[in-house]
Amino acid sequence: MLGSTARIVALGGAAACMVIMPFLAAEATVSDMLVPEEWIQASEFSLPESSQKSADAHAHYMLAIFEEESEGPDKSITSKERVLHHDPGFSALAIDVAQHHLRRGNVAESLSVLKDATTANPKDTTPLMVLATIYLRHLEKPALAEKYALRLHKSDPANTDAIALLCDIFRAGGKSSRIDLLLDTSARLDSTDPAYWIGLAEIRLRELSKSRRSPSEKNQQAVLELARKAMELAGSDPTILAAGGDIHALLGKPGDAIVAYKAALETGHAPDGVREKLANCLLETGDTESALGLLEQIVAQNPLNLAAYDQLARIHYTRKNHALAVAAMRQAMRLAPVDPARFEEIIRTALLAEDHSTAIQFSTEAEQRFPYLAGFTLLRAVSLSQSGDHNAALAAFERTLVTAPNHNPELLNSGFYFSYGAAAERAGHYTKAAELLKKSIALDPQGSAEACNHLGYMWAERNQHLDEAESLVRRALELDPGNPAYLDSLGWVYYRQGRYSEALAELLRATSSTETPDPVILEHVGDTLEKLDRSAEALQYWQKALQLAPENTALASKIDHLTRPVARQPEPARLPRTP
Repeated sequence: MLGSTARIVALGGAAACMVIMPFLAAEATVSDMLVPEEWIQASEFSLPESSQKSADAHAHYMLAIFEEESEGPDKSITSKERVLHHDPGFSALAIDVAQHHLRRGNVAESLSVLKDATTANPKDTTPLMVLATIYLRHLEKPALAEKYALRLHKSDPANTDAIALLCDIFRAGGKSSRIDLLLDTSARLDSTDPAYWIGLAEIRLRELSKSRRSPSEKNQQAVLELARKAMELAGSDPTILAAGGDIHALLGKPGDAIVAYKAALETGHAPDGVREKLANCLLETGDTESALGLLEQIVAQNPLNLAAYDQLARIHYTRKNHALAVAAMRQAMRLAPVDPARFEEIIRTALLAEDHSTAIQFSTEAEQRFPYLAGFTLLRAVSLSQSGDHNAALAAFERTLVTAPNHNPELLNSGFYFSYGAAAERAGHYTKAAELLKKSIALDPQGSAEACNHLGYMWAERNQHLDEAESLVRRALELDPGNPAYLDSLGWVYYRQGRYSEALAELLRATSSTETPDPVILEHVGDTLEKLDRSAEALQYWQKALQLAPENTALASKIDHLTRPVARQPEPARLPRTP
């Protein structure tokens, strides 16, 4: 069993106090309860002046935080100013208050707060930077801005923000000649900080971009040397490596940029966007396959990467893989803000891919979103025409004709009337088509080759106005000599005129001018050869045409008609064998 004192100690804490106080009170004397003499002086309870200011500053600062959160920045400004009254060297808060005054147009108060901060805390150069910026940007006084910027540069020569600001100040003050001297001096600084050298390279590059003259090879090399020095010191710092890659890419050195970007990626912590930049450089060097593979990896890992989809679309479009370009554009449309340019891009690409449903879908949506842009009504008309919905297409062309003068009168040009006329021709409205095509030709005689050929061929097909059709097609060939489509049209006009030998010559020229065999031209050659009683050769050309266009039932009938008499001929009588 424990003794009484031991039991009390064992209780500990508040319980011990509750037990021990009555116990001690029984034996305490009056003198034990007196306040010690050194506690009697009230002056001993006050803080030293510096500590008191610090305490007051902290109190007002806490109040300012509370006011800013509860009532907004305007309510907290008084408490913040009280903090600065007690602690003017609180630089971050001084800048905050100065910016508040600046937003309200109280420039003098803003400058006063910052000047007090530089005096109270000379080791912190940030207020000097803000002072110089205000004098330059807001007051347009480069001489005063230079004063504070030079103080900052002298106290911190490795501060690249100060160097960049001094360049702007010198230019604004008509002292551009001092910029090169400043940058050359800065390039001689003894520093092992890669961030300093990459910052200096970026400043030099910026200065080159502001020059009205093309940068000399010497100046470009100076920038590249700074970037290379930064990358040599960077080790495995991905930020510096990526920035070095940016500089090389901007100066037209995609091969060096690729090396830098790959080094940044190998660290595993490269900044966002490096892989996309690498893909761009790979494209510039002609390594399309590597760029394509990289971009496909990017979208596989991050299906929300808009830039990668845009790049994929450009690659596929350049390679004329229009269907794949449309697929990439669809993904980009889901991620990007609503933009008329994106709608136009996907509609036109879908038309090239003969993806009429996509072209109609997006042209219809764009027309609803941007009713003031009649160009989307026109694109819907073209899409409907190419899809075979001729009546709807003509209605859309008519709507364009009515709405365009109010918002987009420039749309009603030669190209519009050509597209409208071609749609009318497909719809079987040949008289209207001729009128529209003639208007297209009249609006742009020098650019009318396609319209001339279209109208000439339409008349040749219908065996009408053959002399005028010949003149139109010849005019098209004058504007675009050697065009195989126009040569075919001229040959077909000759065919309709019964000039078969001349027709054959032009049609064979058309055949030899095409990069890939054209079933229409081959069929025309066959038709002409048949008229010249060269049936065997005609059959060869028709069969080649049918292989390229197996859906052409009329051509199949021609072949069947030509071969049927041969098939019906009796077999020749067999002679008896000689023993």
